[in-house]
Order: sequence, then structure tokens, then C-alpha cells
Amino acid sequence: MTKTLFGRTSLIITSTMLIFLLATIAIAGYFIILPVGKRNADDLASLILLSAKTYVELPLETRQDFIDELSKNHQLYWGNGAEQLAEHTHLKPHFSFMEESLSSRLGSNVDISPEVGNLDRHWVDIKIAEKTVRIGFDQQRIGVALPYVAFYLVAILSIMAIFSSLLLVRKITRPVQNLSQAATIIGAGGVPKPLLEEGPKELAETARAFNKMSTDVQNLLENRTVLLGGISHDLRTPLTRMRMALEMLPDSVDTELSSEMAEAIDNMELIIREYMQLTKGLEDENIEPVNINTLISAIIKEIKPDKSQIINLADDGDYQFETYAVALHRVLFNLIDNAISYGNKNPVSISWEQQDDTLKITISDQGSGIPEQHQEKIFRPFYRLESSRNRASGGTGLGLAIVDQIITQRGWEISLSSTQGSGTSITISI
Repeated sequence: MTKTLFGRTSLIITSTMLIFLLATIAIAGYFIILPVGKRNADDLASLILLSAKTYVELPLETRQDFIDELSKNHQLYWGNGAEQLAEHTHLKPHFSFMEESLSSRLGSNVDISPEVGNLDRHWVDIKIAEKTVRIGFDQQRIGVALPYVAFYLVAILSIMAIFSSLLLVRKITRPVQNLSQAATIIGAGGVPKPLLEEGPKELAETARAFNKMSTDVQNLLENRTVLLGGISHDLRTPLTRMRMALEMLPDSVDTELSSEMAEAIDNMELIIREYMQLTKGLEDENIEPVNINTLISAIIKEIKPDKSQIINLADDGDYQFETYAVALHRVLFNLIDNAISYGNKNPVSISWEQQDDTLKITISDQGSGIPEQHQEKIFRPFYRLESSRNRASGGTGLGLAIVDQIITQRGWEISLSSTQGSGTSITISI
């Protein structure tokens, strides 16, 4: 998650807000809550000490009325010394503040202890005029509990900070995420849905510009297809006439010259046909059941390799799956044809295996291999290791470009492994 824009931005904003909240609570606690707590504890300690002194100085007949008055109006209780007290371990700092205040006023150590069986009631023994008076009070009498206040503040404010920061970051990054997804679709040759042109000015303008760019790209591709279709038609007509004229030449014409002209016409028609395959994109394909063994066997018959060419097929039986049949046929045809053409007449191996929901098909040859510096470039249109346009030595340079376009458009994957002098292995994952 932290690798995404949403994750990183959320982490930064949330961390900053939490640090700010903790700092604010710490400062407020030290300069406001803590002094107030000490003042409350000191006031209660003063009241307890004053009550003990008053009680000792009162006549015996008025003491009970005084005790009743304290219990009713001040929530202080008189003990008889029979109360069973527990160990005075305090989590709330107010008890420590009271003990410090009482000890300072009396000049001796004073402990505040909870009552066994009633931990809400606490007792303190006050020594006045050689007499010990036990006075009790309940926890809520001491005022605000600092640790609980701090904990609740941190918890509530942290939840609010995290929720608000996630909401804010999601609102900001969602358009960017939609933009990224749309760009990926365009890169794969698809047509994304128009982005919503709303939100902050900068994001709305970016979405508007992207929508215009997407429309322009689609128009450009469509115009290119139409243009190339027209050029292809216009070129094929004179090529057909040239072929007919060539066949009608008298027998006295140089046979070698006629063969070269026929080969030149074949190459021109091949370039036109393959370039049209590169541009048309195969948009109207349907997913169909495909038997991989049958498909590869049919492709090999289509290619018509020399009888001396050895092609080893994986003996995995009839494996059938559903995919874009026409696209897969085109990809495998080009890859197998390349392996046979550039394999130096050495054996070619074709294998396939299923890993989870992925079918992997590997075509390997034992040719001259591809130098490392050229391995990423061979999928570019018209890029060839051999610089001439001789069909026998280098083909048109469009076969692997067509393969790459189809694989990208279908969301498949292709990987190449080649060692110069040892051959090339190409794997497609469907």
C-alpha cells in the first residue's frame, strides 16, 4: 500500500496529524490539565485537613452533626478504624498529588489506601493533636482523571485524524488513480471511458486535457487505419497488373530477371499485408475454445517448412482452453515461422504447460541467437538485426511487432531468452 500515491500520502498526512495531536495534548496536559489536577488535589487535601482539625476541636456532642454535614455536602466519610485497607498503589496521579500535599502540611508521610471490597472508596489517616482521624472519599471526588482524559483524547482525535486524512487523500488521489488506469488502457490499445471533469481546478483541467488526448489518439488510429487501407488497395492494384504483365511476357525474356521481379512483387505484397496486420488490431475477435495441439499442428502445415526441418512438439496430449483464437493463431504463426527461418535449419522445440490459470507456450530454436543489446529492440516495427530488406535474410521486420501489439492488447505476457550462438527461446503467457 505504501508504494501507491494514496498509501504514501495517507501515511505522511496521518503521521503528521498524529504527531501534532500528541504534541498538543502533551503541551495542554503539562500547562493546563496537570496544574488544574494539582489544584483540585490540593483543595481536597486542604478540606480533609481542615475537617480533621475541626473535628478534634469540636465538643463530643456536636461531632456527629459535623460528620453528617461533611458526608451530605462534601462527600467526606468518617472511619472508625475497622476498615480493611489494601495496598496504596495508584494509577491516577491525583492520589499522589494529595499525598504530597498532606505530607507537606503535616510534616510526616501520609498514605491514601483503597478499601478492600470497595476499591472506589479511599481512606487517609490524619494525625492531629496526638489523635488519628480516618477520613474517606470516593474516586469521583478527586476530579478529572488525567491518564483517562489523555487516553480518550488521543483515541478520539486519532480516529478523527486518520478518518479525515484518508477521506481527504482518497478524494485527491482517486482522479489520479483513474487517470493512471485510463492511461494503461490506452497503452494497451484500448479505449477508456471518459474521465469525470470535476473536482479541484487542476484535476478537472488535467482530466479534460486527458480526455481530449484520448479522443485525438483514437481518431489518429482510426485515420491511420483508413489511410493505410486506402494505400494498400491502391498499391495492390498496380502490383496485380505488374504480376499479370510479368506472366504474359514472352519466353524470350531473361528467366532470372523475371524471377527477381516476381520475388520483388511478392515482397511488396508481404510488406503491405503484414503492415495492415500491425495496424488493424484485431478488435472484433471473440473468445473461442482452442485445442493447442491441433492449433500448432495446423500452423506448421501452414508454414510448410522443409521436409528436413525437425520440429519437436510437447507430448502433453490434447489440451483445450478458451482464448482469442485468431490472435493466438497470428502470434504463434509469427513466432514459429521466425524460429524456423532463423534456426539455421536446426531442430525447433515447441512446448506448453499450465501453471494455475496461466498457459505458457515456449518456442525455442538453435540458431545464432540475438545479441543482448538488440533483444528489447526486435519488437519495434521494421527493426531487423540484418539491415537489408532481403526476405531470405531478414524478412520485413514486422512479425515480432505484430506479436508484441497483439500480446499487449490482450493483456498477455511475452518473455525472451537468448544466448548468442546457442539459440533463442520465447515464452508467451496467456
